[in-house]
Amino acid sequence: MGTGALGLLVSARNASLGHPPPYAARHIARQVLSRLFRRRMSRREASRWAFALRAGYGPLLGMGWGLVRMRTSKWPLLGSGVLLGLGVLAFERMAFPLFKATALASTWSRAEHVWLFAQTAVFGVVTEATMRQLVKEEPATP
Repeated sequence: MGTGALGLLVSARNASLGHPPPYAARHIARQVLSRLFRRRMSRREASRWAFALRAGYGPLLGMGWGLVRMRTSKWPLLGSGVLLGLGVLAFERMAFPLFKATALASTWSRAEHVWLFAQTAVFGVVTEATMRQLVKEEPATP
């Protein structure tokens, strides 16, 4: 669900920026997979791979969060969801340069940084809200 919400946000993000940011899934797919396959990937191929990357990445993040969220499940939704979003943001800020997936973050505009924070926060809050609906906490036994 978090990945789906993020997909809806992408149109607003791109319209606001006037272009897809350097961390758009299509750009990341093109950068990383062109190196992996040792050939320049077309925009169409990159778009298809971007969908596949999102379809795998979002659920993996959700599963990882499911393993650690027991400590925050009693927190208010916004706090717990934003914490997940900040974790995703920190992971991406480390992974992008490691995998040479994007241009250096120092070259991004202020708006691109703000949108990355916003989209990871939306992902976190929607993912946590979904987990709260799917996972019913059992009362503590005395």
